[in-house]
Amino acid sequence: MNRNIRLFLAVIVYAIGLLASIYVGGWVMIIKPVKGAICAHTLGTLTFYQLVVTVVKVFCSTTVAGFIWVLGYIASNHVFDSRDEQ
Repeated sequence: MNRNIRLFLAVIVYAIGLLASIYVGGWVMIIKPVKGAICAHTLGTLTFYQLVVTVVKVFCSTTVAGFIWVLGYIASNHVFDSRDEQ
């Protein structure tokens, strides 16, 4: 594969990793649980277990998002590594 194709594929893989980390870390682990906890509180059905799970998800979201981003970064560097250029 030539250099431009590998560079393009590396950018695509990196972008997929970045978008997946934003989706999982931002939406799945922060916005969605907090929104559910607010709705449950408004309806008067919020349980202690639901509150604890929401707090744990919010605290762990940056770690999970960072892990997913790093996987995308490592995969993009595997596709295109500038040190291989001679």
